[in-house]
Amino acid sequence: MNNDGTIKYAIVEYTTNKNFCNVYDAVTIERLEWEIVSYDREKRVHLDRANAYLPITRCKLLVHQVLSGLAYKPGWKIEVFGGSFREGSIESRLFKVEYDPGADNKFARFPWRLGINIGPGKKTATGGIAPEGKPTTSISMRFPDDDWVGICLEIRDFLLVHQRDLETVRRAEQSANMTNRRKDNPGRSVAA
Repeated sequence: MNNDGTIKYAIVEYTTNKNFCNVYDAVTIERLEWEIVSYDREKRVHLDRANAYLPITRCKLLVHQVLSGLAYKPGWKIEVFGGSFREGSIESRLFKVEYDPGADNKFARFPWRLGINIGPGKKTATGGIAPEGKPTTSISMRFPDDDWVGICLEIRDFLLVHQRDLETVRRAEQSANMTNRRKDNPGRSVAA
């Protein structure tokens, strides 16, 4: 549920006997929110939860590499570092997808591994956020090939349909940035 009380729209809802993975619409901030939750099925309680906001461009890259077959190499991975400021501290987030059939094909039936790590972070010289120390939350789950490809297809199709919405968000953000630059430099022409 969002802070305003509305239900988040899940593009993907995927459940196993120990975890579930949801991918939520966050196009208004040029991202998709990925969430992994571990739970105890018998007690019907959540044990741990982690989420990460993946930029749309990185989502498109992930989907393209999976659907085109480029990701089908042991050792292939995509990592996205990010984070936010929470309650006066910096929180780092690492989103990682790996193609890992394992040594001797131990995980051949479930070769895709998605992981999200959350922990203390620090601001980098370039303005980004990097991990600082061990994560306080670390959840991963594995997916069979057909299910992972299905998830990528759902994300691809959602993003295709919502490309116009994304462009509207980008246009509004660029317009706001231009207006702010003009306020900061009155009387000067600002290059686009």
